[in-house]
Amino acid sequence: MAKRRTKLTKVTAALPDAIDLTKLKSGNTLEIKIWRGDELLGTLSMGRGSVEWWPKGNKTNSFRKRWQAFAEILEEKMG
Repeated sequence: MAKRRTKLTKVTAALPDAIDLTKLKSGNTLEIKIWRGDELLGTLSMGRGSVEWWPKGNKTNSFRKRWQAFAEILEEKMG
């Protein structure tokens, strides 16, 4: 039987020395790129007010939720 090769998932984040996500309208975001092998799966952006998921190749539509709504979605999926 042939051995199946699995692609590794790689997560990269560009981090400055310090990032303050709590300042209102500071423009600070934490951006995390998610890769599977050489393929970009998407980008997760986190800021003071919300979290966004940008699928690969998508420049206009993201899945954006305020932190409270995002937490509720995660709790619903876990329960």
